[in-house]
Amino acid sequence: MTGLNRRGLLAASAASMLPLPALAQAKPDKLVFVGDNGPWHWTLVEEVAPAFEKETGIKIDFTLLPIDALSARLKGELNSGSPGIDIIQWTASFAGWLAPHMADHTKLLEANAAKHPDFDWDDFLPVVRDMASYEGKLIGIPYRVTASILNYQKQLLADAGITAAPQNWEDLLKAAQATTKPPERYGMGIWGRQGPAMIGGYSPFLYGNGGRYFDPATFAIEINETKAVQALEFYGDLMTRYKVVVPDAITWEYDEIVAGGQRDRYAMTITLAPYGSLINDPKLSQTGGRWAWAVAPGRHSVAESKVGLGGWTFGVPTACKNTEWAFEFIQFATSKKWMRRSMERGNAPPRTSVLDDPAVLERFGWAPVLAQALKTARLEPRTPFWPAMELQLRNGISQVLLGEKTAKVALDGVAADWQRTLRRAGVKQG
Repeated sequence: MTGLNRRGLLAASAASMLPLPALAQAKPDKLVFVGDNGPWHWTLVEEVAPAFEKETGIKIDFTLLPIDALSARLKGELNSGSPGIDIIQWTASFAGWLAPHMADHTKLLEANAAKHPDFDWDDFLPVVRDMASYEGKLIGIPYRVTASILNYQKQLLADAGITAAPQNWEDLLKAAQATTKPPERYGMGIWGRQGPAMIGGYSPFLYGNGGRYFDPATFAIEINETKAVQALEFYGDLMTRYKVVVPDAITWEYDEIVAGGQRDRYAMTITLAPYGSLINDPKLSQTGGRWAWAVAPGRHSVAESKVGLGGWTFGVPTACKNTEWAFEFIQFATSKKWMRRSMERGNAPPRTSVLDDPAVLERFGWAPVLAQALKTARLEPRTPFWPAMELQLRNGISQVLLGEKTAKVALDGVAADWQRTLRRAGVKQG
């Protein structure tokens, strides 16, 4: 992922921008932006921020961290009431604990409506407007929407006599077995490291089998019920029983799943849709031009396909002293122009006008598949205590992938941990 021209379009991009409106608030020298370190930030860091600085004279000071470190940094600063962060980049699962610290972005949009009449809030997908809200309060403006889809090397499957994308788990296993040619290539690549990506590897199987973590209304725990156990058992068997998963995928997260696809280490993966751009780019990838996309298989049929919905949102904390200018940058970065440009460099912008653009649909083969997946995708839990529960679930999944425990034993342990977590949180289960 190092071959891109990181500054080639800066001058042209900046020159095309219209002057920004004058704001009542005093102009700061810089705005502090704290977010995650995913490579899809290229447009934001290398093009949007310099263009904004040229127009306003305000530098964007980026601190980009791994997801767990980002969560810890935000909790520390926000809980202390520090005004040191102007713009927060947050993911959907942060919403519950983050919401009390965030400005009401509906009011910010209303205040800026006259300044930016073409911003078009209605252009954002309804599902991502929900993602950027918590308990009825809009706490940010979405920048990236993600859902996992099946990425597969079409010719490899065809060479094995498989002419259609896997529709169910049985199809997926057969295709994975047929394309596993160790040690060079395996049928599947997964997020196997016990980190932030791990839940996203399991959830398409959980949801595709009709399972849930818990009942969102009563908090009755369902993670160790039959459907959830079946999903984890199949997922773990791909690695430990059938041995169709790249062995070193046990150390893989976001960057590694991309690199593995680029280096032809696997024939298929269920991963975030926009990663298809990086895996399939001939300038970056040994396998460029070979990939095709389909919705993730359900257990029995593709009609059961369902994956987790996630993404990233930009927001202004209530402690910010530069609210007007911080929100100005957010609207600048999430404008139609810059959203469209970010598509070129690995983002999945949540604007309908971008994702439905015929030129985009033709160039990015994963885009229409993402649109289809979003129709049934569900938000991951966002309660304030979900981060603790997620860590406990990561441990259970890891135990199964490593062959240390059966799915039932591991998830019974997770359920027991969740019971303690919910009690400590004061949650009464119905």
